[in-house]
Amino acid sequence: MDGNSKLIASRRTLDSLRDPDSRARGLNAIVDVDASRIDETVIESAARRGSPLAGRIVAIKDMIDVAGIATRCGSDLRAGDPKSGDAEVVAELRRSGAIVGVKTTTHEFAYGPTGDVTNSGPVLNPHDDTRMAGGSSAGSAALLGEGSVDLALGTDTGGSGRTPAAFCGVYGLRPTSNSLSSVGVFPLSKSLDTVSPMAGSAGGLSDLWTALTGETIEVPAASARLTIAELEGGQWSHLQPEVAEAIVTVRSRLAEMGHRMTRRELPETARTIELYDLVQGAEAAAVHSENMADHPELFQPEVRGRLESARKIPGWQYVIALEELTTMREHSDGVFGGADILLCATTPVAAPSVGARADFAAGRSTVREVALHHTIPFSVLGLPAVNIPVWGAGRPLPVGVQLISRSGNEGQLLALAEAVGDLRCAD
Repeated sequence: MDGNSKLIASRRTLDSLRDPDSRARGLNAIVDVDASRIDETVIESAARRGSPLAGRIVAIKDMIDVAGIATRCGSDLRAGDPKSGDAEVVAELRRSGAIVGVKTTTHEFAYGPTGDVTNSGPVLNPHDDTRMAGGSSAGSAALLGEGSVDLALGTDTGGSGRTPAAFCGVYGLRPTSNSLSSVGVFPLSKSLDTVSPMAGSAGGLSDLWTALTGETIEVPAASARLTIAELEGGQWSHLQPEVAEAIVTVRSRLAEMGHRMTRRELPETARTIELYDLVQGAEAAAVHSENMADHPELFQPEVRGRLESARKIPGWQYVIALEELTTMREHSDGVFGGADILLCATTPVAAPSVGARADFAAGRSTVREVALHHTIPFSVLGLPAVNIPVWGAGRPLPVGVQLISRSGNEGQLLALAEAVGDLRCAD
């Protein structure tokens, strides 16, 4: 994108953000806009810089500190003063010339995968406002899907970036654990949290990654012949028809590119979900122990209920689970079985209705199964994973397909996502 194109795109975004009746506002995707940091003068000045993000607006999930704006975390408990400084990832974006000043809605304290539990009401899906946007990075995904911005940051603990990306038809990356700074990011579970770059295009996702890490993504490198294993068996084979179709679309595209396609089971799946529930639950309970003791009534009822359950996890179970999680990460290469990349659905169904909590398609009985059971295993293993949106011909909603690589191989993963290309309305 050249400087003039960036300027035109950012001006269009600015107009949308200023409009109280805009589609983005109607979706409840936006928490706050700092107009002092987003105006035409700032945009024009930044757009003259040479970096890929120069002059482009990046929306920030409201779990991540932005100077001059309060970090509310989707909760009445966090209606505090504006932050005096940026999170380290936001500072990196500013150094790259990005324009930062838009905060997006999060599921309260990032503790939920649906995006419809916040102190300002549900975030709605940009493609069908009776459907959930997914969570917890709901506002970032909805805003990207609606099209007001092309770049955003979310967070991903068990799937909080990838799940809403799948439901809203955008790209979302969970990086290798601990590869991006968490300084200035309000925690849910410190052992599992990551910042999640999100974008409307694979190229935009690569631009964000380059700005945050300095790593340049070489798309021609994706032409190297890879072995890509599609996960099968158990939960991996029970998919809504449109999701199964999307897997076929991506698999066919990868085969056309010359990659070797195989199949593989993942026997560790059930255990990773058990470990996740113990580690994430205990750590979330610790983060919120004081507020749960002093002001439980200020939490949204669903989040309060989850925290009450999490407080019952015995300390010895948490310690053992964390040790096992650490061991799994140290041996995570073993899950590939000789493959370079794993392929699976990001979620087994398209976006469910707002407020839905039970009785879904593909034989799933709970919303956590639908939203997280395909993403949690790779969070526990600490592996990089990217959601690729797929739009089937005649299908009203997007679905997500997930590619997973070995620890530290984000460059390979992002290059592959770019090489796959746009799969909108694929036959």
